[in-house]
Amino acid sequence: MKLKMLVAIFLLFSLTACSTSKQTDITDEVIFNGEGKQWNVKYIYNPALYDEKKVNWIEMELRDLELELSQEDLQAIDIELVGRDGVITGNVGDMVTEVTGNVILFLVGTVNVDTYKEDEYKITIKFKDQQDVIKLKIT
Repeated sequence: MKLKMLVAIFLLFSLTACSTSKQTDITDEVIFNGEGKQWNVKYIYNPALYDEKKVNWIEMELRDLELELSQEDLQAIDIELVGRDGVITGNVGDMVTEVTGNVILFLVGTVNVDTYKEDEYKITIKFKDQQDVIKLKIT
């Protein structure tokens, strides 16, 4: 009787452990995006780029279409990218960037050990005494 009870408990724990939610692997490039009050942001996850160089792209578009961003503006932008496994912080002016008008493209590492389609990120952008907090997800 005790043996049957132990086997039943073991099977119950095994089934519970195996029934966790399924995460969908990413095999091709995907974009986690979101909109804030001042910024539209895309975290462009490319598994091949990440495997090779451990980086991916973030694209931030200032919603004020009349403002062209300068190098001085980049020094005034601080970001915090939060994922499931960690946080990345930095000053955009200190990063490798490409700027076209009101759009900034720069490289960051990933904050998750593994990235899945169900993941969500939160990016906080501080610029000119204002803060924008944006959730990023695949839509």
